Amino acid sequence: MTLKRTGFTLVELLVVIAIIGVLIALLLPAVQQAREAARRMTCSNHQKQLGLAMHNYHDTHGVFPPGVFADGLNDQLDTNPRAMSWMPVLLPFLEQGPLHDQLQPFMQSRSSAAFPSDLMNTKIETLMCPSDPNRGQTGEVHGTADPPPDFNDGFHGNYLLCHGNEEITTTTDNNATGMFYYLSKTDFSSCTDGTANTVMAAEILLVKSNVSGARDWRGRYYRADHLSSIVSTRLPPNTTASDKMRTCQGSPPNPSYAPCAQDTNTQVIYARSQHPGGVMMTLMDASVQFVSETINTQTWQDLGTKAGGEVPGEY
Repeated sequence: MTLKRTGFTLVELLVVIAIIGVLIALLLPAVQQAREAARRMTCSNHQKQLGLAMHNYHDTHGVFPPGVFADGLNDQLDTNPRAMSWMPVLLPFLEQGPLHDQLQPFMQSRSSAAFPSDLMNTKIETLMCPSDPNRGQTGEVHGTADPPPDFNDGFHGNYLLCHGNEEITTTTDNNATGMFYYLSKTDFSSCTDGTANTVMAAEILLVKSNVSGARDWRGRYYRADHLSSIVSTRLPPNTTASDKMRTCQGSPPNPSYAPCAQDTNTQVIYARSQHPGGVMMTLMDASVQFVSETINTQTWQDLGTKAGGEVPGEY
């Protein structure tokens, strides 16, 4: 009798493996696209919550919070609070009332470093974009102690309010074209271009601080007298041009990720994201839109102003 063997030949096995590999190669991009779509929707929801929080703040106080509680670029107030951004005062409207209550006593200090590190390092999920791998950055510190409680910059977020379509300098600090700038006191009546034609907020990319001794202030909310909490529409989203900050990591691991040039006077942060092809922005009517990185530069600049009289083009 002759025994008949059953099973795959080597050729058949290799063919099956090749087919499985092709199927995986076809499936992975679809999975990644689905995940990015979910992250983009979460980002949109976060910005929607930010927009509604700003509206609720306005309803309560009759005015929007200042972009920065400081009297000029790289300058702090001689009164209280000294140099924080709009974020701490907005916390009750972002469902962060307990954190706001704990921070409140320190908002009355004339020291820009008065906030305790454990409070400053509290991550606010609503202010983070899930597509940014560096989201949730905290504790950018400098000094000899680790961490020195009086030099901790705390939580950095992805969402900044819009100061207009210019670079901030010592001559434009308190006269920016947008809604939120140094000691701004704007309300809905300030937005004569229309709430549907004016940017409230846009997202940025964060760069890890303390990498090889480098520091990056972009996105920090508690010590914001160096522009770190407000964004410009001077150039379209994801521009290859460098941001300008007094202190930033000029050579991140991937320079095209979020380039930055150090500048002690002129300051600017551009909208950037890891969403393919553009960024999410919030308009003054609290609606959230995706803006393509190929948007006409003039249209993007027009959207940044509150009272320029422009009619923005299609985007």
